Amino acid sequence: MNGKTPRPRKRPRTQGDAIPPTTTVIDPHVTYPERDVKSIGIVAYAGNMAPPLDILQRWAEENPGIGMYLNGYLKPFAGGRLKAKSDTFLSTQVDLLLSLGGDGTFLSAARMVKGQGTPILGVNLGRVGFLADVNLENLGRILDEIQRREYSYRKRMLLEVEVFKGRTLLLQDIALNDVAFTGQMAHQMADLRVTAQGRFLTDYWVDGLLVSTPTGSTAYALSAGGPIIHPSADSLLLTPMNPTSLSVRPLVLPDYMLIGVRSNMGRTKEVNMFVDGRNQFMLKPEHSVFIRKHKEGLRLVRPKGSSYFESLRNKLGWTGTRRSRDAATASGSV
Repeated sequence: MNGKTPRPRKRPRTQGDAIPPTTTVIDPHVTYPERDVKSIGIVAYAGNMAPPLDILQRWAEENPGIGMYLNGYLKPFAGGRLKAKSDTFLSTQVDLLLSLGGDGTFLSAARMVKGQGTPILGVNLGRVGFLADVNLENLGRILDEIQRREYSYRKRMLLEVEVFKGRTLLLQDIALNDVAFTGQMAHQMADLRVTAQGRFLTDYWVDGLLVSTPTGSTAYALSAGGPIIHPSADSLLLTPMNPTSLSVRPLVLPDYMLIGVRSNMGRTKEVNMFVDGRNQFMLKPEHSVFIRKHKEGLRLVRPKGSSYFESLRNKLGWTGTRRSRDAATASGSV
Protein backbone atom coordinates (compact mmCIF):
# COMPACT_ATOMS: atom_id res chain seq x y z
CA MET A 1 0.00 0.00 0.00
CA ASN A 2 1.84 3.07 -1.17
CA GLY A 3 -1.08 5.48 -0.87
CA LYS A 4 -1.66 5.72 -4.59
CA THR A 5 -5.12 5.16 -5.97
CA PRO A 6 -5.02 2.16 -8.30
CA ARG A 7 -6.04 2.85 -11.86
CA PRO A 8 -9.19 1.07 -12.96
CA ARG A 9 -8.41 -1.79 -15.26
CA LYS A 10 -9.88 -1.48 -18.75
CA ARG A 11 -12.28 -4.20 -19.67
CA PRO A 12 -10.96 -5.99 -22.73
CA ARG A 13 -12.98 -5.26 -25.86
CA THR A 14 -15.03 -8.17 -27.08
CA GLN A 15 -16.43 -8.85 -30.52
CA GLY A 16 -19.85 -7.70 -29.33
CA ASP A 17 -18.46 -4.26 -28.56
CA ALA A 18 -17.32 -3.67 -32.10
CA ILE A 19 -19.21 -0.94 -33.95
CA PRO A 20 -19.74 -1.93 -37.55
CA PRO A 21 -18.46 0.71 -39.95
CA THR A 22 -20.99 2.67 -41.94
CA THR A 23 -20.55 1.60 -45.53
CA THR A 24 -22.50 2.01 -48.72
CA VAL A 25 -22.78 -1.10 -50.84
CA ILE A 26 -22.43 -0.19 -54.51
CA ASP A 27 -24.06 -2.41 -57.09
CA PRO A 28 -21.47 -2.83 -59.87
CA HIS A 29 -24.32 -3.31 -62.35
CA VAL A 30 -25.54 0.27 -61.77
CA THR A 31 -23.90 3.22 -63.49
CA TYR A 32 -24.88 6.83 -64.14
CA PRO A 33 -24.77 9.00 -67.26
CA GLU A 34 -21.62 11.01 -67.82
CA ARG A 35 -22.92 13.20 -70.65
CA ASP A 36 -26.16 14.69 -71.91
CA VAL A 37 -28.47 12.84 -74.26
CA LYS A 38 -28.36 14.60 -77.63
CA SER A 39 -30.15 12.01 -79.79
CA ILE A 40 -32.93 9.49 -79.20
CA GLY A 41 -33.93 6.58 -81.43
CA ILE A 42 -37.53 5.33 -81.34
CA VAL A 43 -38.49 1.78 -82.36
CA ALA A 44 -41.79 -0.07 -82.67
CA TYR A 45 -42.92 -3.07 -84.67
CA ALA A 46 -46.70 -3.35 -84.22
CA GLY A 47 -49.78 -1.64 -82.82
CA ASN A 48 -51.36 1.79 -82.78
CA MET A 49 -48.50 4.26 -82.39
CA ALA A 50 -50.49 7.49 -82.73
CA PRO A 51 -50.79 8.21 -78.94
CA PRO A 52 -47.09 7.81 -78.07
CA LEU A 53 -45.96 9.59 -81.26
CA ASP A 54 -48.19 12.58 -80.41
CA ILE A 55 -46.41 12.85 -77.06
CA LEU A 56 -42.99 12.46 -78.65
CA GLN A 57 -43.73 14.96 -81.40
CA ARG A 58 -44.72 17.62 -78.84
CA TRP A 59 -41.69 16.85 -76.67
CA ALA A 60 -39.39 17.07 -79.70
CA GLU A 61 -40.79 20.51 -80.59
CA GLU A 62 -40.17 21.67 -77.01
CA ASN A 63 -36.59 20.30 -77.06
CA PRO A 64 -35.14 21.18 -80.49
CA GLY A 65 -31.59 20.46 -79.36
CA ILE A 66 -32.24 16.73 -79.22
CA GLY A 67 -32.43 14.68 -82.42
CA MET A 68 -35.39 12.26 -82.60
CA TYR A 69 -35.19 9.37 -85.07
CA LEU A 70 -37.77 6.71 -86.03
CA ASN A 71 -37.35 3.16 -87.29
CA GLY A 72 -38.98 1.82 -90.45
CA TYR A 73 -42.30 0.85 -88.86
CA LEU A 74 -42.75 4.42 -87.58
CA LYS A 75 -41.79 6.05 -90.87
CA PRO A 76 -45.41 7.19 -91.58
CA PHE A 77 -45.09 9.46 -88.52
CA ALA A 78 -41.91 11.14 -89.75
CA GLY A 79 -42.09 14.88 -90.12
CA GLY A 80 -41.19 18.00 -88.20
CA ARG A 81 -38.62 17.10 -85.56
CA LEU A 82 -39.06 13.34 -86.13
CA LYS A 83 -36.90 11.82 -88.85
CA ALA A 84 -36.84 8.23 -90.16
CA LYS A 85 -33.50 6.36 -90.06
CA SER A 86 -32.18 2.85 -90.68
CA ASP A 87 -31.80 0.22 -87.94
CA THR A 88 -28.03 0.46 -88.33
CA PHE A 89 -28.15 4.18 -87.57
CA LEU A 90 -30.45 3.67 -84.58
CA SER A 91 -28.31 0.92 -83.07
CA THR A 92 -25.01 2.81 -83.32
CA GLN A 93 -25.54 6.55 -83.75
CA VAL A 94 -27.99 7.56 -81.00
CA ASP A 95 -27.44 8.13 -77.30
CA LEU A 96 -30.58 6.32 -76.18
CA LEU A 97 -33.21 4.02 -77.68
CA LEU A 98 -36.93 4.14 -76.85
CA SER A 99 -38.81 0.87 -77.26
CA LEU A 100 -42.56 1.44 -77.78
CA GLY A 101 -44.66 -1.66 -77.09
CA GLY A 102 -44.26 -4.56 -74.68
CA ASP A 103 -41.46 -6.90 -73.69
CA GLY A 104 -41.47 -8.43 -77.17
CA THR A 105 -40.64 -5.06 -78.71
CA PHE A 106 -37.94 -4.55 -76.10
CA LEU A 107 -36.39 -7.91 -76.98
CA SER A 108 -36.38 -6.93 -80.66
CA ALA A 109 -34.68 -3.63 -79.79
CA ALA A 110 -32.07 -5.52 -77.75
CA ARG A 111 -31.39 -7.79 -80.72
CA MET A 112 -31.00 -4.74 -82.95
CA VAL A 113 -28.42 -3.21 -80.60
CA LYS A 114 -26.49 -6.53 -80.33
CA GLY A 115 -24.24 -5.53 -77.47
CA GLN A 116 -23.23 -2.18 -79.01
CA GLY A 117 -23.81 -0.46 -75.67
CA THR A 118 -26.75 1.71 -76.75
CA PRO A 119 -29.02 2.02 -73.67
CA ILE A 120 -32.72 1.15 -74.03
CA LEU A 121 -35.77 2.56 -72.26
CA GLY A 122 -38.90 0.43 -72.53
CA VAL A 123 -42.28 2.18 -72.79
CA ASN A 124 -45.07 -0.26 -72.00
CA LEU A 125 -48.10 -0.08 -74.30
CA GLY A 126 -49.31 -3.57 -73.35
CA ARG A 127 -50.18 -5.28 -70.08
CA VAL A 128 -47.45 -6.80 -67.89
CA GLY A 129 -44.05 -5.69 -69.18
CA PHE A 130 -41.07 -6.44 -66.90
CA LEU A 131 -38.65 -4.85 -69.38
CA ALA A 132 -40.94 -2.16 -70.75
CA ASP A 133 -42.13 -0.75 -67.45
CA VAL A 134 -42.57 2.97 -68.22
CA ASN A 135 -46.22 3.98 -68.59
CA LEU A 136 -47.28 6.21 -71.45
CA GLU A 137 -48.71 8.89 -69.14
CA ASN A 138 -45.27 9.29 -67.51
CA LEU A 139 -43.29 9.40 -70.75
CA GLY A 140 -42.98 13.19 -71.06
CA ARG A 141 -41.91 13.61 -67.43
CA ILE A 142 -39.33 10.82 -67.69
CA LEU A 143 -37.86 12.32 -70.87
CA ASP A 144 -37.49 15.61 -68.99
CA GLU A 145 -35.66 13.74 -66.19
CA ILE A 146 -33.41 12.07 -68.74
CA GLN A 147 -32.53 15.48 -70.14
CA ARG A 148 -31.48 16.48 -66.60
CA ARG A 149 -29.50 13.22 -66.13
CA GLU A 150 -31.89 12.08 -63.41
CA TYR A 151 -31.73 8.41 -64.27
CA SER A 152 -29.36 5.44 -64.13
CA TYR A 153 -28.24 2.48 -66.21
CA ARG A 154 -28.73 -1.14 -65.16
CA LYS A 155 -26.52 -3.67 -66.88
CA ARG A 156 -28.37 -6.83 -67.92
CA MET A 157 -26.75 -10.07 -68.97
CA LEU A 158 -27.02 -11.28 -72.56
CA LEU A 159 -26.48 -14.85 -73.71
CA GLU A 160 -24.27 -15.61 -76.69
CA VAL A 161 -25.57 -18.63 -78.59
CA GLU A 162 -23.59 -20.63 -81.15
CA VAL A 163 -24.55 -23.76 -83.09
CA PHE A 164 -21.86 -25.92 -84.68
CA LYS A 165 -21.79 -28.92 -86.96
CA GLY A 166 -18.32 -30.24 -86.34
CA ARG A 167 -16.16 -27.12 -86.61
CA THR A 168 -18.56 -25.29 -88.92
CA LEU A 169 -20.47 -22.44 -87.30
CA LEU A 170 -24.12 -22.65 -88.39
CA LEU A 171 -25.74 -20.01 -86.20
CA GLN A 172 -24.63 -17.18 -83.91
CA ASP A 173 -27.17 -15.16 -81.96
CA ILE A 174 -27.84 -13.35 -78.68
CA ALA A 175 -30.63 -13.66 -76.10
CA LEU A 176 -31.72 -11.33 -73.34
CA ASN A 177 -34.24 -13.76 -71.80
CA ASP A 178 -33.59 -17.37 -72.73
CA VAL A 179 -32.76 -20.15 -75.13
CA ALA A 180 -35.52 -22.78 -75.25
CA PHE A 181 -35.35 -26.39 -76.45
CA THR A 182 -38.59 -28.30 -77.09
CA GLY A 183 -39.82 -31.40 -78.87
CA GLN A 184 -40.69 -31.11 -82.54
CA MET A 185 -44.43 -31.35 -81.89
CA ALA A 186 -46.63 -30.69 -78.88
CA HIS A 187 -46.79 -34.36 -77.84
CA GLN A 188 -43.08 -35.12 -78.36
CA MET A 189 -40.59 -34.95 -75.50
CA ALA A 190 -36.95 -33.92 -75.93
CA ASP A 191 -33.93 -35.97 -74.90
CA LEU A 192 -31.05 -33.55 -74.30
CA ARG A 193 -27.48 -34.07 -73.11
CA VAL A 194 -26.20 -31.04 -71.19
CA THR A 195 -22.67 -30.16 -70.13
CA ALA A 196 -21.44 -27.32 -67.90
CA GLN A 197 -17.91 -26.02 -68.38
CA GLY A 198 -17.12 -29.09 -70.48
CA ARG A 199 -18.25 -31.56 -67.80
CA PHE A 200 -21.23 -33.84 -68.22
CA LEU A 201 -24.20 -32.54 -66.19
CA THR A 202 -27.11 -34.85 -67.04
CA ASP A 203 -29.46 -36.09 -69.72
CA TYR A 204 -32.78 -34.25 -69.61
CA TRP A 205 -35.89 -36.19 -70.74
CA VAL A 206 -38.37 -33.32 -70.71
CA ASP A 207 -41.06 -31.45 -72.62
CA GLY A 208 -38.52 -28.66 -72.87
CA LEU A 209 -35.44 -27.06 -71.35
CA LEU A 210 -34.75 -23.35 -70.77
CA VAL A 211 -31.34 -21.74 -70.36
CA SER A 212 -32.11 -18.29 -68.97
CA THR A 213 -30.48 -15.09 -67.77
CA PRO A 214 -31.60 -13.50 -64.48
CA THR A 215 -33.71 -11.17 -66.63
CA GLY A 216 -35.34 -14.22 -68.24
CA SER A 217 -36.17 -15.75 -64.86
CA THR A 218 -39.41 -13.70 -64.85
CA ALA A 219 -40.28 -14.77 -68.40
CA TYR A 220 -40.86 -18.31 -69.72
CA ALA A 221 -38.86 -19.85 -66.85
CA LEU A 222 -41.25 -18.40 -64.27
CA SER A 223 -44.19 -20.15 -65.92
CA ALA A 224 -42.17 -23.38 -65.93
CA GLY A 225 -41.65 -23.23 -62.15
CA GLY A 226 -38.20 -21.67 -62.03
CA PRO A 227 -37.01 -19.27 -59.32
CA ILE A 228 -36.96 -15.48 -59.66
CA ILE A 229 -33.35 -14.28 -59.83
CA HIS A 230 -32.40 -10.67 -59.20
CA PRO A 231 -30.89 -9.08 -62.35
CA SER A 232 -27.69 -8.22 -60.46
CA ALA A 233 -27.10 -11.88 -59.52
CA ASP A 234 -24.39 -13.17 -61.85
CA SER A 235 -25.90 -16.53 -62.74
CA LEU A 236 -27.40 -18.79 -65.37
CA LEU A 237 -30.65 -20.69 -64.86
CA LEU A 238 -31.49 -24.13 -66.24
CA THR A 239 -35.22 -24.89 -65.98
CA PRO A 240 -36.57 -28.29 -67.11
CA MET A 241 -40.19 -28.28 -68.28
CA ASN A 242 -42.27 -31.27 -67.18
CA PRO A 243 -39.38 -33.70 -66.59
CA THR A 244 -40.10 -37.42 -66.36
CA SER A 245 -38.29 -37.54 -63.00
CA LEU A 246 -39.56 -35.50 -60.04
CA SER A 247 -35.98 -35.17 -58.76
CA VAL A 248 -35.02 -33.04 -61.77
CA ARG A 249 -35.26 -29.43 -60.60
CA PRO A 250 -34.23 -25.96 -61.78
CA LEU A 251 -30.51 -25.38 -61.39
CA VAL A 252 -28.67 -22.08 -60.86
CA LEU A 253 -25.10 -21.95 -62.14
CA PRO A 254 -22.41 -19.23 -62.04
CA ASP A 255 -22.36 -17.04 -65.11
CA TYR A 256 -18.79 -17.91 -66.16
CA MET A 257 -19.84 -21.43 -67.15
CA LEU A 258 -20.17 -22.55 -70.75
CA ILE A 259 -23.37 -24.56 -71.25
CA GLY A 260 -23.37 -27.23 -73.96
CA VAL A 261 -26.54 -28.85 -75.33
CA ARG A 262 -26.87 -31.77 -77.75
CA SER A 263 -29.84 -33.82 -78.91
CA ASN A 264 -30.02 -37.49 -77.95
CA MET A 265 -32.95 -38.00 -80.30
CA GLY A 266 -32.73 -40.32 -83.29
CA ARG A 267 -31.65 -38.96 -86.65
CA THR A 268 -35.24 -38.89 -87.88
CA LYS A 269 -36.31 -36.61 -85.02
CA GLU A 270 -35.33 -33.01 -84.37
CA VAL A 271 -35.44 -30.64 -81.41
CA ASN A 272 -36.70 -27.09 -81.77
CA MET A 273 -34.42 -24.32 -80.50
CA PHE A 274 -35.78 -20.82 -79.91
CA VAL A 275 -33.70 -17.75 -79.04
CA ASP A 276 -35.85 -15.24 -77.13
CA GLY A 277 -38.91 -16.89 -78.66
CA ARG A 278 -37.74 -16.60 -82.25
CA ASN A 279 -35.06 -17.74 -84.71
CA GLN A 280 -36.19 -21.35 -84.65
CA PHE A 281 -33.40 -23.83 -85.41
CA MET A 282 -33.97 -27.54 -85.94
CA LEU A 283 -31.40 -29.28 -83.76
CA LYS A 284 -30.10 -32.67 -84.91
CA PRO A 285 -27.78 -35.11 -83.09
CA GLU A 286 -24.78 -33.90 -85.13
CA HIS A 287 -25.28 -30.32 -83.92
CA SER A 288 -23.67 -28.84 -80.80
CA VAL A 289 -25.08 -25.77 -79.06
CA PHE A 290 -22.88 -23.62 -76.82
CA ILE A 291 -24.36 -20.93 -74.58
CA ARG A 292 -22.27 -18.46 -72.61
CA LYS A 293 -22.50 -15.02 -71.07
CA HIS A 294 -22.06 -12.30 -73.69
CA LYS A 295 -18.99 -10.20 -72.98
CA GLU A 296 -20.79 -6.86 -73.28
CA GLY A 297 -24.37 -7.24 -72.08
CA LEU A 298 -27.16 -4.68 -72.37
CA ARG A 299 -27.70 -1.31 -70.70
CA LEU A 300 -31.26 -0.74 -69.53
CA VAL A 301 -32.39 2.79 -68.62
CA ARG A 302 -34.00 3.01 -65.18
CA PRO A 303 -35.93 6.23 -64.43
CA LYS A 304 -35.48 8.03 -61.14
CA GLY A 305 -37.25 6.29 -58.25
CA SER A 306 -37.86 3.00 -60.05
CA SER A 307 -37.53 -0.20 -58.05
CA TYR A 308 -37.12 -3.82 -59.15
CA PHE A 309 -38.95 -5.05 -56.05
CA GLU A 310 -41.82 -2.64 -56.65
CA SER A 311 -42.02 -3.92 -60.20
CA LEU A 312 -42.24 -7.50 -58.93
CA ARG A 313 -45.04 -6.59 -56.54
CA ASN A 314 -47.01 -4.74 -59.20
CA LYS A 315 -46.51 -7.16 -62.09
CA LEU A 316 -47.00 -10.36 -60.10
CA GLY A 317 -49.77 -9.09 -57.85
CA TRP A 318 -47.89 -9.56 -54.58
CA THR A 319 -49.81 -7.96 -51.70
CA GLY A 320 -46.66 -6.78 -49.96
CA THR A 321 -48.24 -5.63 -46.67
CA ARG A 322 -50.51 -7.10 -44.04
CA ARG A 323 -52.92 -4.19 -44.49
CA SER A 324 -53.50 -5.07 -48.13
CA ARG A 325 -54.03 -8.73 -47.20
CA ASP A 326 -56.50 -7.78 -44.48
CA ALA A 327 -58.36 -5.51 -46.90
CA ALA A 328 -58.56 -8.30 -49.44
CA THR A 329 -59.88 -10.71 -46.80
CA ALA A 330 -62.51 -8.22 -45.62
CA SER A 331 -63.70 -7.69 -49.16
CA GLY A 332 -64.04 -11.43 -49.68
CA SER A 333 -61.60 -11.50 -52.60
CA VAL A 334 -59.28 -14.04 -50.95
